[in-house]
Amino acid sequence: MIKLKDLLNESMYLGNLKDEWYPAHTKDALSWTLTQDYVPLYPKTMEQVIGKIPIESFHATGPYNIKSLKKVLGKKKSISTFTKANKSSPLAKGRGIQTGSGGVIFHVEGLLLARKYMDFDTVPDRTGRRWVRGFHIFDGDHMIVKTAIKNAKLHDYDSWRSLEQKIQDEVQNNPKYKDLRYSEQMKIIKQNLGPYAQKQIKKYIDTTNKLLKKHKDDVKKSITQPSEQTSAWWNEIIVYNTKVIDVFVLKRVWDDYYFQKDTQISTIDKPVDSHKKELFKFVPESKVTIGTPAQFRKWYNERDGEITLDDQ
Repeated sequence: MIKLKDLLNESMYLGNLKDEWYPAHTKDALSWTLTQDYVPLYPKTMEQVIGKIPIESFHATGPYNIKSLKKVLGKKKSISTFTKANKSSPLAKGRGIQTGSGGVIFHVEGLLLARKYMDFDTVPDRTGRRWVRGFHIFDGDHMIVKTAIKNAKLHDYDSWRSLEQKIQDEVQNNPKYKDLRYSEQMKIIKQNLGPYAQKQIKKYIDTTNKLLKKHKDDVKKSITQPSEQTSAWWNEIIVYNTKVIDVFVLKRVWDDYYFQKDTQISTIDKPVDSHKKELFKFVPESKVTIGTPAQFRKWYNERDGEITLDDQ
């Protein structure tokens, strides 16, 4: 069982690593290791565990996020997709989840990293790993990850705070550094914390990778099998090496001025490509369908997307 104390600690600490002490990519990964509960999934490891499983699915986004997809499509970085959406959910209407009005739906193909009948709150870090709670991966076992991490003698929130305080005190109480400006002291603390952070991250990933390989059958059972079960919202399918098959754009989005027209802030600035131009960098116009939410649902169903009525 997940305790309220654990959730409070997690949410509190994920936002409390000081930006000036850690590079952004290190801060992300380190934060998740301190939960002692999340497992990083990366294609290279998962191909050894579950193999290469081709899949087709859908990704909904908004026009302002089209350009950013070039960082993900065709690469090892994964993307969150779906094939089932409850009738009452925004996805069933062609809207996005984290992108407000959405309106741009990509039909994609790729390789499976993980899937569940519900949105299971996977979180990408800046290196392309997906962090997932252990019980989602190991057939409902809530303790398997925590036990392995404790046995590996890795840091949790409290011990990492103590380490940070120890290093901060060593720097700020060292006569050699007493006349330095605050920002310069922070750089030294960052430098001294670096090797500890890298060791924590590497050992955590090595430990969880061993778990994935040791419990391969449970992993396959938990995150590779399609389910007849549905949720009140949508399912989640994490895909990598993603390629676009075709796209649906809601007419209200397609007709928007900024979707159609390039923009230029001033005469000396280079014009910014319209959302339509950005879209056509991924797919030819012949592969784009424009229409209403009802027409989207027909398009979606024709490609084996499923609109569900309730949670079963």
